Amino acid sequence: MENSDFQLVPEHIPKDHPLVTRDYSLYTPAIEKMVSTIGRWLDDQFDGATIYGASRLGKSSAVDNWLEGLLAARYGGFIPMVIWSHTESGGASASGRFYANLLEAAKHRLARSTRSPTERLGMLVDRFEQLSAQAGGRFVVLVIDEAQGMTMREWLWLVELHSMLEKKRIRLCVISIASVQFRDDPINLAMAGGAHVAARFLLTAARFHGICDEAQLGYVMSGYDEGSEWPAGSGISFTASIVPELWSNGFRLATYAAPLWEEFINQLPHRYDGPHEIPMKTISVVCRRMLLLLASGRAVSDVLSKKSISEIVEHSGHGALMAIISAGAPRGRTPKG
Repeated sequence: MENSDFQLVPEHIPKDHPLVTRDYSLYTPAIEKMVSTIGRWLDDQFDGATIYGASRLGKSSAVDNWLEGLLAARYGGFIPMVIWSHTESGGASASGRFYANLLEAAKHRLARSTRSPTERLGMLVDRFEQLSAQAGGRFVVLVIDEAQGMTMREWLWLVELHSMLEKKRIRLCVISIASVQFRDDPINLAMAGGAHVAARFLLTAARFHGICDEAQLGYVMSGYDEGSEWPAGSGISFTASIVPELWSNGFRLATYAAPLWEEFINQLPHRYDGPHEIPMKTISVVCRRMLLLLASGRAVSDVLSKKSISEIVEHSGHGALMAIISAGAPRGRTPKG
């Protein structure tokens, strides 16, 4: 174990390196599946659908860093998409703040100007119409991250927006990104008097998975070796830029996927009752620590020994996070998707 004055980031590593700032996102099988699923929903012109999954699997990172670009590539150009991370709008009469939040997400230049709720709703309709026209079609996509926080009144305000766009013959597709518990919300909304909300926006859902096996873990770890780049435009991967000598001698982080996967499974909490899916949050913490320890000059045999890998996984908070996931896992039925 390190002494109390140990610094994980060596002085020679640039402070703006993505591994230092943790400002990066690696492509995963779950992202590929999410984009394919949402693309199918858009093809079928669904009014709404939900991507749900446990905490820290990488849903928000997938939305923020991959979704729009990959869908644009799928459709061969600009896609009219607004991504909003849900923020509570306030009291029952705060529809104006709700519409202002959506205007800001849609990059309307007057999003924070003083306007009545009715005026803001009109501005939002105009903005969505503009985006749909820019794409050369009659549809627009609204992605709501952290959708489990949406209140009934906010869903009703969204229904009003949807209806106004329908009158202009513009189809609004609402994609909700939410926690695993949200998959029960269509029934809860219907029982609370919001059946028309559930029927419009929440009829279908797909699960967002974590990293499910050793092969997927190796794929993600190879992203540090091959599927990343720093500095931008250099063609140099994270591994090559952090440990250039080791890289030149053939070191690849993905080689250690098997012992790392074994340790992830070994350190699951006692009586763990959730899926054997490792969150990207944990994987990024562990891989970052491995590479930075190697960058400090430690031997590969030291940093990536069975004992060291065990300590690194324990240090990452893996057990505590998986206990939380287990506690929130639905009981008695296996989710589809």
